[in-house]
Amino acid sequence: MTFRAHSLLDTTPRWLSITLISTSSALLISGVGFVLNLFDPFNITPFTLLLHLVWAIVVSSWVLNLKVKLPAEKRALLAIGVAVAVGSIWGAVQQWAAYLQAGIVNDITLVAGAVAMDAVGGLVVYILYHLNILGRNMGSSGP
Repeated sequence: MTFRAHSLLDTTPRWLSITLISTSSALLISGVGFVLNLFDPFNITPFTLLLHLVWAIVVSSWVLNLKVKLPAEKRALLAIGVAVAVGSIWGAVQQWAAYLQAGIVNDITLVAGAVAMDAVGGLVVYILYHLNILGRNMGSSGP
């Protein structure tokens, strides 16, 4: 049995390149944070807020690449929802891990900031998707 990517993906080459660039950028930022010891998996820090933003962009852009039986406009909204849901789960795991490890929880402002970064990351992808994909499709579907 061979794996065929085109059976899972429904995207344009331009959007796939945007997705791959954002993925490599997120990996680079995460790696730099890990090397510089900025990444703490159990606490929400300002660097973690940056990670929530860049990984929300990656998650939502990959959701837009998946073959889903939804109109393109609704698929973009689904991508925002998935980014916020994944980021919220990540934040909740960080909260519980910090509580179980040290008996403390993260500052509620940073937790709210993490959720906001997830939403902003999804909105960035929503805007890019509208400018690069939907805008071109609407312009080419004239009479």
